[in-house]
Amino acid sequence: MLPTSGMGEKLRQRIRQHLVNRDTSATTDSGAVRLHPDYITAVAWWEHAAFADEIALAAAELVAFDVLEPRMRSRGGITATAQAKAAEESFRAEMATLFAGEPTGRLELMTFARLVKRVAVLERRLEQLEKPSG
Repeated sequence: MLPTSGMGEKLRQRIRQHLVNRDTSATTDSGAVRLHPDYITAVAWWEHAAFADEIALAAAELVAFDVLEPRMRSRGGITATAQAKAAEESFRAEMATLFAGEPTGRLELMTFARLVKRVAVLERRLEQLEKPSG
């Protein structure tokens, strides 16, 4: 389950905005890269005490881009302070290790294709149960 306060609530809102409501420019733009919610099967996240600080969080995002190499990146402006923090060798190393490891949490999403497959499996099982014995 996703956290319910602070940053966790923001994450919950962003997931809802992008994957459920689909009302963001990331899902509606016709640019070269956009988010296709139907193809997203999971959402993963990392937690760290440094993320309570907005500058460190923005700096960590820059490191995450380098480690995870996402196709889409935030469009928001990263401050010079956050860029400087991301360039600090010890911070960069700590965040790179964090993002190279397993995420703190993972939410598996039910895509339409997976839902159809699960319904088909359940229908076959139901057929087997309903067959007369003997």
